[in-house]
Amino acid sequence: MSRTNCLLALGAFLLTLLPLANAGQNVQMTYFLSASFTCLNGNTTPGYSVYVVGSHREIGEWKTENAVLLTTTRADYPKWTGQVRFSGVQLDEKVQWKCIVRNEAPPYDVKEWQPDPNSEVILKFSPQAQATASF
Repeated sequence: MSRTNCLLALGAFLLTLLPLANAGQNVQMTYFLSASFTCLNGNTTPGYSVYVVGSHREIGEWKTENAVLLTTTRADYPKWTGQVRFSGVQLDEKVQWKCIVRNEAPPYDVKEWQPDPNSEVILKFSPQAQATASF
């Protein structure tokens, strides 16, 4: 869907809510912004996987036990990917994040952190935010 079509659809939706707002109703909209994360060179050993962790609630607020597991395939390894839906964010909000190699069982056992500096992704409606980093 093109950016124009997306904005037109959003505008039409907002116009349908206008009568409710004028009627004294308390209308509150919640929306989600998604980002696709890619971690390159995520070499792991059995029992370890690649996760994304960062500054926002949906990616753990820098707590490794709340990090989001990424996935890979035999064909793509050591490239790991995943999508995260963010709520309670502002359009164009920056989210800081890193890739980590973490034990799947005890979440505090982090084998490797992506080197500094932190990566950043800017959350957008469309096109979906793409975030890539490497170990």
